[in-house]
Order: sequence, then C-alpha cells, then structure tokens
Amino acid sequence: AAVFRNRTSAPRVAVRLRGQAPNTAGAGSKIRLLGGPVPVQQKEVVLGGNYLSGSDPLYTFAAGNATELTIEVDWRRGGRSVIHGVKSNREYEIREPPIPPSLRPGSAPVPSPQPPAPWFRDVSAELGHRHVETPYNDWARQPLLPQALSQLGPGVTWYDVDGDGNEDLLITSGRGGSLAYYRNDHGRLKKVELHLPRARYDETTVLPLPDRKSGTVLLVGQSNYESQTPAEAAAVPSVLAVVPGTGSTTPVIPGDVASVGPLAVADVDGDGDLDLFVGGRVAPGTYPDAASSRLFRNEGGGRLVLDEANTKLFERVGLISAAVFSDVNGDGWPDLILAPEWGSLKLFLNDHGRLRDASVEWGLDRWVGRWNGVTTGDLDGDGRLDIVATSWGRNTKYHVDAAHPLLLYYGDFAGSRRWDMIEAQYDDRLRAIAPLTQLDRLMTALPGVRFGTRSFAAYASASLQDVLGRGLERAQRLEAATLDHVVLFNRGGKFEAVPLPPEAQFAPAFYAGVADFDGDGHEDLFLAQNFFPTEIGTPRYDAGRGLLLLGRGDGTLVPVPGQVSGIAVYGDQRGAAFADYDGDGRVDLAVSQNGAETKLYHNEHARPGLRVRLVGEASNPHAIGAVLRVEYEGSRGPAREVHGGSGYWSEDGATQVLGLEEGKRPVALWIRWPGGREVSVALAPGQREIVAHVSR
Repeated sequence: AAVFRNRTSAPRVAVRLRGQAPNTAGAGSKIRLLGGPVPVQQKEVVLGGNYLSGSDPLYTFAAGNATELTIEVDWRRGGRSVIHGVKSNREYEIREPPIPPSLRPGSAPVPSPQPPAPWFRDVSAELGHRHVETPYNDWARQPLLPQALSQLGPGVTWYDVDGDGNEDLLITSGRGGSLAYYRNDHGRLKKVELHLPRARYDETTVLPLPDRKSGTVLLVGQSNYESQTPAEAAAVPSVLAVVPGTGSTTPVIPGDVASVGPLAVADVDGDGDLDLFVGGRVAPGTYPDAASSRLFRNEGGGRLVLDEANTKLFERVGLISAAVFSDVNGDGWPDLILAPEWGSLKLFLNDHGRLRDASVEWGLDRWVGRWNGVTTGDLDGDGRLDIVATSWGRNTKYHVDAAHPLLLYYGDFAGSRRWDMIEAQYDDRLRAIAPLTQLDRLMTALPGVRFGTRSFAAYASASLQDVLGRGLERAQRLEAATLDHVVLFNRGGKFEAVPLPPEAQFAPAFYAGVADFDGDGHEDLFLAQNFFPTEIGTPRYDAGRGLLLLGRGDGTLVPVPGQVSGIAVYGDQRGAAFADYDGDGRVDLAVSQNGAETKLYHNEHARPGLRVRLVGEASNPHAIGAVLRVEYEGSRGPAREVHGGSGYWSEDGATQVLGLEEGKRPVALWIRWPGGREVSVALAPGQREIVAHVSR
C-alpha cells in the first residue's frame, strides 16, 4: 500500500455533510456548486461502492477564479440547504435541517404533484397495424455488407384518397404483406381492404397521383433488391398504379437494373400535371456501386413518359436514399434535392422544365456524408426553404471528421464477379490508411485472396496497403467526412450547414419532417430514428425513440424529452408523416417501424393554428409545390411548402396547419402557387380555417 499527498494548488471548495441520525454522513444527498469554472458541478454522497473500499465523504469542487459561489444540497430525506457567498480554499460543513413533519416516520403521505400530461397521446391501438418484413439474408450474396439493404421500409403517406375532405393513411408493406389503407371517417381511422394480392417484393413509397378517370391512382414503388438474378430484377416493374376503388393494379414504370427507393412528384415542366421522379436505391448484388435514377413526364391520362433529357443528369447519380422537390431559389419552379447514401447532397435547379446540377454552385459539395433522409422547411423564418438531411449520427462505431473520413474500398477482389468491400480510415498511429473490417470477416468472405497479414497481431498494425497489396490498385473508393444530421440554412445562393443538437446525434435517423408541432408560429422538426439490421459484429443502433425538436424561429432547435413529448417509439423507425387528421388545428404524427407496430400520436398540447386547404387545378388538386406564409401587421411567418413526397419514402398531409405567433394579429395568408404567381388572401379576426382556390 502507498499514501500519496496531493500538492496541487488550484482554488477549490470542500464540502462535508452532517446528516441527522441514522444517516449521519448524508448518503444519497446531492451537492452542487454553482458559479465555478463550469456553471454547475454536482456530486452525490456515496459510502463504499468502490472495489472493497470506501472514500472519506469529503467532496471537493473546482473554484477557479470565481468570486461568487453558491452551494446547494438536496438531502436524501427531502430537505434542502443553500449557502451563498462561498469562498474558495475553504471546507464547509453543512448540517441537515430538521425533517419536515410530512416526511417523519408514521406521518400521512403527502400526494406528489401529478406530472403534466404529455403533448402527444399514443393512439396506435386505433390502427392495429404492423409492418410485414419477411426475413432475407443479405450477407449470403455480399458477405461484407456493412448493413442490410432488405429492411429499409416502410413509407407512410397521408392523402385524401376518397375525396371526402379528410386525409387518409397509407402504409407500404414488405414482401408477403399488403399495402395498408385506413380511411379517415371524421377523425376515426378505419381499415379498408384494397383486395390486393400479397406483395411479391418490398414496397417502398406510395404516392397519390390525380387521375381524371378514377379520381386518384396510388403509385407504389417496388424494390427488386431481393431478386435472385439480374434478369428477374430487370423484369420487376419499378412502379405500380393501384386504383383504390377496384384494387386493380397496373405497371406504369418499367423495371430497371436498380431497385427503387424514393418517389417524388411535382409539376417539373409547368404544364399543370404532376411529374414523377423515381430514385434508384441499389442494384442487387452490386452495393455500393452507383445506381441511376429517372424522371418521367406526365402526359395526362395516366401516361408517364421518360424525360430523356433530364434523366441523363441522373445516370449513376448514386445510391439515392431520399428525394424531395422544393423551390429553394423561390422562382416558382420546383427544384430537386437528392440524398445519396454516399457522397454529397445533390441539388438540381429547375430552369423552366430543364434541370441542371447546381450542387457545387450552392456549396453542397462541401459536406460529404452518408445520407438517409431529406426534407425542406423554413426553420429560421426568413422565407427561404432550408434543407434538413439525416444521416447516422455520432453514436456509432465510426468516429469521423474531415481529416479522418470513413472510407469504403470496393471491387472484385477475389475475381469472383462479386462486389466486395472493406471499410477503412486514416490511422494517426500508423500514419496510413488502416482497415476497419474485422480480419475474420475478410478471411471468411475472401478465402482465395492472399492477404499480406493473416494474424490478428499483425493486422492490428497493418495498413490497408499491407493487407491488400496490389489488389488495392483495382479498388474504387467512397468516403464520408461527416455522419451528422444537419440543417443547411438557405442563405440565398449558398447553403450553410449546422449540425443538429447532440441529443439528435444519439441514433441514426431516416424521416425528417418540418411543421409547427406546438403551434407557436415557429417551425419544429421531428426525426424517426434507429437502425437495427447491422452486420453481425456491430450492435444494433437503438438509442433513439423518435425525437421532437422545437424551433425558436431563429434556426435554433431545442430537443424535447420523450416523457414530455409523449413520443416513445423504441423500434426500428423508417418513414413517418404528419397531418391534422381530426381537424382540431393541431399536427398529429404517424411513425412506421420496420417489422413492427405503426405508431399514431394525437397532438393534445399545441395551440390550435390556421388550417389551410389549397384547391388547385384538377391535375394538381392539392397544389403540390405551393408555398404559404401567414402575414401579420408588419411581418410574415415562416414559409411552408406543400410537398409531393419528402422526408424518407413518405408524404405529409396536404392540408397545412400554420402556427400563429402569440401577441401578433394575422391579417392575411400569402400564397405562391405552383408556377410562381403570388396572392394574399385576407383573414378575418379569429379565423382558424381557410380554403383557397387557384384563380383561373
């Protein structure tokens, strides 16, 4: 044994508690020092707890150069002591105050105050829906995949399918299940059978497309990822059209090599019809090789024709995980934002129907990551639409920055006509790029490759060049310099990236939705979180339960604890969507889970806002692409855009609820209709609902 004397001289404060018998040391009490070098220092009195040892219950706190210090003690039995004017380099002995009569043994218990009711009430039992996910072994085809690609759904869509003025709920299915349709009967959701056969392939996104013959056709994306051969994959129709009234199903977009991921609609060419973007997610067996996406013009009558000129921009554009049409430059024409799994976000500006890649021009090439979801909203209230992009967060096995990006080397290392991949990262100790993939996985997946190192000890100090040798020369490389979820603020011609708060980085996120969830006139953000199907050596990422972040109107977002918001989704969340499905002026929320229950949350906290229903032309009845703002006397509220697909494989309700700032009087609703024409519609005092028709 040895005794060591502490001879450091930094200013400090020592505290010893004198509790009432029998707890004379005050065990379990909490001591806080306020005003030191950090705002709050806290310690709890613990007796024992070390290995066969216990420390003297004298607690020391750093004082720094502070002159105003305060000690607070919350005693174990409920008392409280506060010492002001604390001086540094002193020991304070604090005696426990008398026990309040209500806390003495034998006294009647005092009822504790009830916590306030959560903001959202879980009404999932009204749906009784569970997503179907039939097991599939991704690693049988590509044994070095970092995560499964067969469990990426489902998507969620709110849309008034039957035209009765109430928004209905649609949820896609995995292979072996069926598209779910819940009809909204004045705030009560009732399942309606579409009489569809069991899905042969995973469904990705479901989007409504107005059809002058049958009212609404549902476009359903199909994933060919689980196809066994390239020929089977190419034969799978990329998009099916489902007629809700009859259940008839018709292929409308032919198959492609790549599996379909996101769908999005907007009037790209300005002819009044909604055109369709079909995102290429991944070609079966070739991850992470880039996939191509496509754009189809709506020629009316249900005819979707390939837009060859614009589609050339999307050749090998990447593994597109999410897409949204949004007018980021405010010219009335919908631009297109893509979120690839590897690389930087892509922005295609719309010049009267012709798209051009403006990603570099707007500075998006500076943020290279692994993106999952994307949407837009006016989070700082300046009238310009900002981008929210979700990724994998900071709570994974990877720790990346610009100097240490995550690298993925891929190619046919074994000469087997199979894409294999190795994760790697720059190692400061080795001063070289080192492999991250476990050696046993490499040796099992690539038994025919002669690695330069075959022992774990050698592998720990080997560079990737040492391991692969000349095989590295044939490899292609992808990288990600950030895994943060970010807001990219629109500064007018440039985007400025700001990471979301640390609480948002605890888990991967997919869907992102921007709406005023508390009704204060400022836009908020919801994230659907988690990812379970990692490779076998990586624990699942499950630290999220769905996160609501409140906006302050200046771009600042404040996380809301789950016990306050009432949102607690512990499963593998994917698509989600918001809508005021019961018409009470509050934004409600549906959140899907892969292979688990779909959650429905009813908003019971928000201040009711202004419900806005836009009525456009017959070919775009809900005015997809319109932008709304509340006008006050001398100011305007944030911009809200009506999206045709956004977040992650989902579509939010078309009927918008705009929050109203307290203390301000709304006088008009400003609308920029698709095509760019702007109008202001007067609001009567106290008006809480408006139906605005596009003028012909």
